[in-house]
Amino acid sequence: MHDGFYEIDLHGLSMSDAKMVLDEVFEYVFENPEIKELSIIVGVGKGSETGPVLPSFVSNYLRDKGYDSVNTNGVLHVLLT
Repeated sequence: MHDGFYEIDLHGLSMSDAKMVLDEVFEYVFENPEIKELSIIVGVGKGSETGPVLPSFVSNYLRDKGYDSVNTNGVLHVLLT
């Protein structure tokens, strides 16, 4: 974390592992209100036979938490304020 910005890399994780990491990250974020922006590396799904699954899974996770995100080349940007 630096200057209110936090980044995590979920690229290559399974959905269940990604959920576990996200749960831990959001617990950390709630305990550290100085974090205002979160970037989540999810990749673009080039290595997946069925197409990208992690970007939509994480987007839905964020939406369920009440956050909007913008996907820029496999990185989801989230404002936490």
